[in-house]
Amino acid sequence: MGVFCRPGYLIALSAWCALYAVLLLVSLKLIDHHVVTAMPLRVVVGLTPMIAGFGILGLIMREYRAADELQQRITAESIMFAFGATAIVTFSYGFLQRTVGAPDISYFWVWAVLGLTWSLGGFIARQRYK
Repeated sequence: MGVFCRPGYLIALSAWCALYAVLLLVSLKLIDHHVVTAMPLRVVVGLTPMIAGFGILGLIMREYRAADELQQRITAESIMFAFGATAIVTFSYGFLQRTVGAPDISYFWVWAVLGLTWSLGGFIARQRYK
């Protein structure tokens, strides 16, 4: 079974993602309903979902280290592809914003581009090793 596909990993990832969703919803409610008003505390509450983000990062790193050399190579190639492709897409859009007035978009879209290009890079890398 490939890297990032084992049932134990998927269960742990789902748990971390669920925790992230809960922390995000709670933090947004606390901030949006003005329960938390002091700026330092708003920063802490606003960043609380990142606790789960670090859990997800640790889980991904452990899964990568547990993979065999071929799976590590495929994963590394897909991440390198994603890094370069995301840079090209985001820089291109930045140039379009500056030169032709393309609308501003949220930085959250960078992760969407990264995720899509990582998937594409993984597909391409797996094809090389069939």
